[in-house]
Amino acid sequence: MILRIHGRRRYLLCSSFSVGAILPLLSILLLPSGIRIGLTFVVVLISLALTGYISAYLGEAPKRNAIVRNMVVGMLTMLVTYSVGTLVGI
Repeated sequence: MILRIHGRRRYLLCSSFSVGAILPLLSILLLPSGIRIGLTFVVVLISLALTGYISAYLGEAPKRNAIVRNMVVGMLTMLVTYSVGTLVGI
């Protein structure tokens, strides 16, 4: 199924993901190295919740489902990536 989104809403929906990346980027750049990983994880979860809400709002979709989906998939992705990085020594 192809979702058709017209006009300004299409660009706002796409830009919500870019805006959601600002907080994690700032946390990586500005936090002290001792607490960087843990707090960045939390900041990313907050950003995922915010991104899920904004995209659901703009797409007129159920907000709770979008927020939960973004947070669960994002958390699992971060955990897998961190685990693989730790296993290979990165």
